[in-house]
Amino acid sequence: MAHSKEHGDPESLAVLQHHPSLWIHGAGLSGSTWREMTRDLPNAQTPDLPGHGAAAPLSPPRVEAFAEALLRETPQGCILIGHSLGGMVALEMATRAPSRIAALILVEAVPTVRDSLLKRWSASVAAWMLSNLPLKAVAWLSGIGQPAATREEVRAQLMRHSRVSLSAALDAALHYDGRTRLARITVPTLVITGRDNRATHRGAALIAEQVPNATAVMLPGGHMLHWDNPVALRREIDGFLQQRLR
Repeated sequence: MAHSKEHGDPESLAVLQHHPSLWIHGAGLSGSTWREMTRDLPNAQTPDLPGHGAAAPLSPPRVEAFAEALLRETPQGCILIGHSLGGMVALEMATRAPSRIAALILVEAVPTVRDSLLKRWSASVAAWMLSNLPLKAVAWLSGIGQPAATREEVRAQLMRHSRVSLSAALDAALHYDGRTRLARITVPTLVITGRDNRATHRGAALIAEQVPNATAVMLPGGHMLHWDNPVALRREIDGFLQQRLR
């Protein structure tokens, strides 16, 4: 991971340094996965989603409930950055409290995983793995094909979970359908996808098409863009915020 001075020029960095920001992680991770991306941001918060890290679970686990839980601690004028499941949560938050949100950044996020046979099949495979394989094996398999730093991060994060918490996160994603919310998002929105993870391309494109005045960007890297390509990711976020908020 590059040091903060490599993320962008000082003028563009000023937006994130002076605005409060909420960085919402994906399923099977925790707020600590953003540690390198936010180390130069004094106003950044990196909460754990319910059932992840130190956060208590919610029953049933639902994106809508996750959004309500995070909104209780979301400051006025906050920039939301959501990855994967965290992107679903951020999307939901932006529709529930638009006056409190300054901008929405969705990284490798889709509005639903129920819109295609491939996504439903992938979710079924993940559910089977969680039910039938040792957690260590699930973590090991999840790191296959990833760059070394990403592989280490994915496996370390997953091993901090229990089988129950991972299944709950998958359940939350499977039950969410945010497609009807997209046209109601009024805040500046940036949709970022990884070129190597085609599974998110269709859903991300739908977000970019239906959210008014959204901007879409594709970067080299896979699903874990904040570890695969952190410098380019921060540069895109910083540049977008400088253009839309300054």
